[in-house]
Amino acid sequence: MQHLSKFLFFFCFTIYLTACNVPSIEETNRPKTTFFDLKGFFDEEANYLKEQGVKIQKTIQHNETKETQTVLPKDWKKELLLFSESDINKPSWKDKYILDSTDRGNGLTLLHYKAIDEKLSVQVLDVELKGTAVHSVLIVKKISNQVYESQQHLTYIPRKSYSIKKSQEVTSFDKDDYTIEAKYIYYE
Repeated sequence: MQHLSKFLFFFCFTIYLTACNVPSIEETNRPKTTFFDLKGFFDEEANYLKEQGVKIQKTIQHNETKETQTVLPKDWKKELLLFSESDINKPSWKDKYILDSTDRGNGLTLLHYKAIDEKLSVQVLDVELKGTAVHSVLIVKKISNQVYESQQHLTYIPRKSYSIKKSQEVTSFDKDDYTIEAKYIYYE
């Protein structure tokens, strides 16, 4: 009888363990995302670029003034902050964007997120994938109120370059245009 009770205990215990769907540590620590994980992508990019010691040839233009310089970013996460801050994965925004996925041929797929609410700063997020790898990212941001209007176009080509084009108008002031073109330099 004692042998039977041990068998029943182990049998029930085994069924209990197999019936429980316990997520792995990786699954519990991974943030749940509704849309493409832009912040996670740019965190990975920043880590890679830092490890590779990548420099940037950066051309900055403000209206008619233009300057080019080569720099080694001290903090890649800060360098890519405008991009990572454009992540649309906020719980309150889960119903604020429409996703349209398009097969563009040659293994390219476009994930096009468009804001339903015009008050959201990120109006468009386009992520082009080649297989599962990010091929390019385009972000269109708009801020508008009675005093200030701003529009930004952010383009990112993984491990190659980025550009930021910003136009802003403040009531009673001239329009300001800013452009940053950055190309990555791996070897010098």
